[in-house]
Amino acid sequence: MQTKRVRVICFEERLSDCCDCDWTLRLKGRSVVTCASCVFVVDWGQVKLLRSKNMVVQFLKNEEEFNHFIRTAEYSLVHFSAKWSKMCDQLNDLLLELKDEMKCFDFAALEAEEVAEISVAYKITAAPTVLFFKKGEEVDRLQGFDPGELKTKIIKHNFVEGVASMTGKPTGDEKNASWFSGQIVNILREVNADFSSFDILEDDEVGQKLKEYSSWPTYPQLYLNGELIGGLDILREELNNPDFCAKLPKRKDINERLKALINQAPLMLFMKGSPETPQCKFSKKMIELLAGINATYSFFDILGDDEVRQGLKEYSNWPTYPQLYLNGELIGGLDVVAEELENPDFVVKLPRHNW
Repeated sequence: MQTKRVRVICFEERLSDCCDCDWTLRLKGRSVVTCASCVFVVDWGQVKLLRSKNMVVQFLKNEEEFNHFIRTAEYSLVHFSAKWSKMCDQLNDLLLELKDEMKCFDFAALEAEEVAEISVAYKITAAPTVLFFKKGEEVDRLQGFDPGELKTKIIKHNFVEGVASMTGKPTGDEKNASWFSGQIVNILREVNADFSSFDILEDDEVGQKLKEYSSWPTYPQLYLNGELIGGLDILREELNNPDFCAKLPKRKDINERLKALINQAPLMLFMKGSPETPQCKFSKKMIELLAGINATYSFFDILGDDEVRQGLKEYSNWPTYPQLYLNGELIGGLDVVAEELENPDFVVKLPRHNW
């Protein structure tokens, strides 16, 4: 096999953010670009991230692991897969991308034939099949590989109890692409509702399918506990009903929210960007340190939530990012973590992948 050393300088305009190493390009059919932590696929000059150490599918090996996963996660997806199916591999990659993009659910997979008792209990008849769980209870399922339908169901059964599908994203001054979307966001904030949003302008397929799925032709659309409430006019009308208002999830006190985020995973990183696309050199270096010891961790992009970004500085009395937490306790920033990683007694406390 012919091999040559190359320097990849573009991956969707930000490949250089992934790592600083050289790359090996294997020239045989579909080329594969590899380094110590990442795998990319090159087809006709297009480079696509296939997998990195921080994008690893969690496989559930037995009934105990399965039950623990669906009961401890607020919202979770379980992919019943088969080793022989390329479609299952594609679905795993898609779910990893959606988890990183939406940050609204936990995801794991299991081999349907190897954990047959679970497959029988949940009446799995084909792979791939994805089950949607809310607090341990199945709320939906999807059989086969249908990216559009998968995204639609994820939006319907979202991370928080209230979700608004709108044109544009909620911002501080609500300069949305739609006046109606801006109004619905302002109203939800006035009643202190806890909600998340999905910008249908960023995914036309979801925008079209959601209209058909819910038989509602316009946006914004508001859902509560997976059920369609309606648009702006209906929300205004429903807010006159005390029983409806009582059902709306309320935003937590910022300190309660920060505490919940810090304890979201045993090892929790607050950074600028994501492990795949860090937005500052310090966050990038922190990712490299954690990858170097095969650490298992979750992350929160503070650039996407200014309330968390500012509040966490005061909550932990630490003025800069990134910040790393272990079992709910602040370890520190980049310099402190780099120093601690030289201590074997500290390293053994960290959750790590078994490569």
